[in-house]
Amino acid sequence: MKKITFGLIASALISNLSFGQAILEHSYTTKVWQYEQTNAFKTKKGINYFTLDNTTNTLQFFDSNHNLFKTVIIPVTSGYALKYISTINDVLFNSDDLIEFIVFSDNNTDSNIGKATLINENAVVLQEFGNRDEAFVIKGIGGTYKLITYLEAQSQRPFTGEYAFDVYDLPGTTLNTVTNKKIDENSFISYPNPAANRIAITNPLKNGENGTLDVFDINGKKVLQKKIYGGNTELNLDVTDLTRGVYIYSINGKTNKFIKE
Repeated sequence: MKKITFGLIASALISNLSFGQAILEHSYTTKVWQYEQTNAFKTKKGINYFTLDNTTNTLQFFDSNHNLFKTVIIPVTSGYALKYISTINDVLFNSDDLIEFIVFSDNNTDSNIGKATLINENAVVLQEFGNRDEAFVIKGIGGTYKLITYLEAQSQRPFTGEYAFDVYDLPGTTLNTVTNKKIDENSFISYPNPAANRIAITNPLKNGENGTLDVFDINGKKVLQKKIYGGNTELNLDVTDLTRGVYIYSINGKTNKFIKE
């Protein structure tokens, strides 16, 4: 009886250990790190995934079984370089069944001058949004959606020190719960932003907690790392040696960005 009881307990323990484990489905590699969104998106057919190569302007879509179903060579204006894509959707921008997305590119001679372009999976340009750095989708009342396109303060020509944004009414809906999500900037911010020498970052860690502050460039390369502890409301970071551009900082899974001028 003891052997039977022990066997039942052991089986139960093994079962409990196995239950709830994450099972790896597939691994991808991509040239561009989508720093404010995931590399997954929803369509009417289910969950899809994508990889992006900004050296060849190649975008690849994979279905829920991780099978490649579409390769797009993104048309990029001469003199510009592909940066990233956002707001991938098949029902948001129009009524056809094609996947559409916004492409962001930077001028090769002045990275503060950019372009935002709506393109579909057949590499057809649908709309130009001008010199804009980011795009976010906001759900309104009654299932309506708005597209907000932003231009960072340091990108203004001439420089005004102010941000600019445009609001577009969208004809469709969205299946994505996250479409290039805006991070909770009220609780995890940095200032001054843009910064030239030093920035202060609000510390999300509680007293007694510890973690790591990581800083990445726009291509996902880690450029700074700092051990941090809870208890202080702010963290000071020296960014003097960084080149001009946009950087993403991360603390224990929370992310936001700052601009080095």
